[in-house]
Parts: sequence; C-alpha cells; structure tokens
Amino acid sequence: MSNERALDRQKKLIEILSLLHEGGNFEEAKKMFDESFSDVDVSEITSAERELIANGLDPSEIQKLCTVHAAVFKGSIKDIHHSNYEHEVPGHPVHTLKLENIVIRSLLTDELQPLFERLAKGELNLQERIVNVLKDLYQIDKHYQRKEVLIFSYMEKYGITAPPQVMWGVDDDIRDEIKLMIKGFSNPDFIINQLREPLLSMIENIEEMIFKEEEIMVPMVLEVFSIEDWEQIAHDSFDIGFAFIPNPLIYKASKEAKEKSLENEPRRLAAIKESIAFSDAQKMSINQEAETKEKTMFVELPTGRLNINELKAIFEVLPVDLTLVDAQDKVRFFSEGPERVFPRTTSVIGREVVNCHPPKSMHIVEQILKDFKSGEKTTAEFWIDLGPRKIYIRYFVLRDEANNYLGCLEVTQDITQIQQLDGQKRLLD
Repeated sequence: MSNERALDRQKKLIEILSLLHEGGNFEEAKKMFDESFSDVDVSEITSAERELIANGLDPSEIQKLCTVHAAVFKGSIKDIHHSNYEHEVPGHPVHTLKLENIVIRSLLTDELQPLFERLAKGELNLQERIVNVLKDLYQIDKHYQRKEVLIFSYMEKYGITAPPQVMWGVDDDIRDEIKLMIKGFSNPDFIINQLREPLLSMIENIEEMIFKEEEIMVPMVLEVFSIEDWEQIAHDSFDIGFAFIPNPLIYKASKEAKEKSLENEPRRLAAIKESIAFSDAQKMSINQEAETKEKTMFVELPTGRLNINELKAIFEVLPVDLTLVDAQDKVRFFSEGPERVFPRTTSVIGREVVNCHPPKSMHIVEQILKDFKSGEKTTAEFWIDLGPRKIYIRYFVLRDEANNYLGCLEVTQDITQIQQLDGQKRLLD
C-alpha cells in the first residue's frame, strides 16, 4: 500500500472515530466505513486512536468509543496473525486466553441465560443455581488479572499505552457488574424485572470484551511480542493462576518457531516502531557475570551487614508484602513472601506505578506521590475487605540524609488474624 493511500485511509478512520466520539449516528458511521473499506488492520484503528489522543482526547474517553467502534468494524478486521499459528499451541498464553473465553461464552449462553429465562417464567427454585453460576463466572477475575498484570505490562513496554487503559477500565466495570448480580440474585426478595436489564448488560459487556481481546488486542500483540516475551508471560501466568480450566502445559517455543521468529524479526521491529505512542519501549538487560558476583557481595548497613542470600531470605519470611517505587515513580522491587496479598510478577519491574492500578484508582496514587514529593505527607494508609480478609495497606515516603526524595515503600499486610487476637500469649506458653 502506498504512503498516500495509507494516509487517506488513516484520515477516513479518524473522521469515523471522531464522528462516533462526538455522538454521531451509529448507522451513518457504519455506512461511511462500508463505503470506504472492505477490511481494516487493527494497527490502522489503534494508530487513528493515538492520533485522537495526541490531539487532546482523554484516553478514558476512548472506553466508550472502543465499544462503539468495535461494533462498527466487527467482521471487517483483517486477520494479521503472523506467528504461523504458534499461538495455537497448547500452553501459549493466547491459546489459554481463548480456551478460557470458550468457557466464559458457554457459562453465559448455555447456563446463565437459559436459567434466567426459566426463572423469569416462574421456576423460582433456580435462584440458587443462578447465584452459583455467577460466582463461578467471577473466576473471570483471574483471566483479567493475567491480562492486566502481564500482557498490559509488555504492551506498555513497547509503547502501546492507550488500549490497556481502556480495557482495564472495562474489566473493572465487568467485575462490579458480576458482584452486583450476585448480590441481587442472593436477595430472597429479588424482583426479576429489576435484574433483567443489568444482567443482559453484563452479558453484553463480557461478550464485547471477548471480541476486543481476541480480535483487537491479540492481533496487535502478536505483531510486537517476541517468542521470549510469550515464554516469560506463560511462566509468570502460573503466579497469578487460571480461570475455569486446569493449569495448562508449560509453553516452550519449538525450534521451528524460534527460527521463524528470527525471520520475522524485521517485521516485528517495524510493528513496534509503528505501535509506539508517546514513550520509547524500555529495554532491560541483565549481565550474567555481574549478577553472579552480586550474590557474593555484602550490603553494609549502620547496624550490621548482610550478604545477598541473607537479605533475600529475610524478605521471603516477612509477614508483609513490600513494593519499592523509585523517585521516577517506577516499580523497582517487590518482596516475595509465601502468600502475597496481591499478585506481582517480574514484568512489573520498570513499570509506571500508576499503571499498576485500575483507572479509577490512578488519581489517588498520583495524589499520594505528589504529596510525598512536596513533603506535605510522609505516610498514607488504607484498609479494605478482600473476601473474608482485612487488608491493611500503607505507604511510606523514602528520603536520604540530605532529605532528597528517593521514592516510597508500599507495605501490604493481611491483618485478619491480628484483629482476632485476645488476651496474652507469652514466650513460654
């Protein structure tokens, strides 16, 4: 395709997306698309979105736009999977994601919808079954966590920043909708007509998210992620867990796939260049010789010294989870205790800490960091209920002897058992 032709297509896509954003008629936008295109690449859509953001559109506004444009372009998005179907190998993160989506669709169409229609016709004994299906459906949280913690991290690494912000917001909406439905159907005095519309809306949003994952996100990341990226994502996925399915096989790329990836490297690099929005991809490398030497080094502290193995062992047994954010607001370190409250994988290292939180919490994190840097505050604390557990989250500002800002430390602790302590238990008891 010539540059002039590509530019014309880009302008037309921006025109269509702008029309949708400004509340234009859906059918008019669909007609404009059908008259100008027979198909469209995902990369063309995301490039148009980035152009809108560059011209001042708030990324959060794309959340609504994404749903509409997905409907406009549905069925016309070209299959741009260039991995020779390596992503269909059992254990590959894309294969696992799609396998879980099959179960999600089945829960919606084969169980939840038919049960609801029977309940609406008077089979009131089905109420408990619907609640159980909804609770089962909430396993989707693991599905979304792997996407948010792992896939989004690598997308941001390659400069793809807008889609993760959009999709994470929708993920949170879906989580809230499922919780609301569980609460609604658990009420013995529920009113069926009041639950129909929110239930159907929840189902539609989940189905739309499946479409966005498989037809927009997956083709996009298959173009830019390397074989090594996919192997690391597959490995780290076990730290978070899986939804609806047994643990998959451990994915290791075949020799043929690695040879194919080398041939495809120029194309992948070109796709990365195209995908960069506003920040360059961070490149992280580890010097094996330096790493080996580091393990034998001692850390000198005012009250003693520790070697690396001792320091690591201390972090592993601490009854709190620690996360260090540096002065540039990037995650530098996290501890690995026996039971972390919130999942963390090494893909988070180097990531903007704000992007590690759901969109609805970003402004709170930004304010905490701002207050820490200005000196207005030195600590911040929150406590939340996570199922039956009470979670205590604290943030502490870090400064050196000259009062220079070094960053902050997040300390997370499950205090459920501590709250239940009573009386005394002495050392010799």
